Amino acid sequence: MVLACGLPMASEVDPSKCPTCGEPNACGLSQGKNECWCFSALISSAALEQIPSQAKNLACICARCAAAAAAETKPS
Repeated sequence: MVLACGLPMASEVDPSKCPTCGEPNACGLSQGKNECWCFSALISSAALEQIPSQAKNLACICARCAAAAAAETKPS
């Protein structure tokens, strides 16, 4: 299976990679910490909708994808 962005879909979700772009997501939990940057971030519903269903609650979206989705939904 291939995601809309052209990345191949792995059989297992890598919690250290953004499920939207495949780049490192800086997830604190995947690094063995008790917190993650996303715990205090405001992430738009547009960004959350981009996460494939099989990766929801398993891998954080990266800050870059979260910001890009938020920028796309702001009125100009």
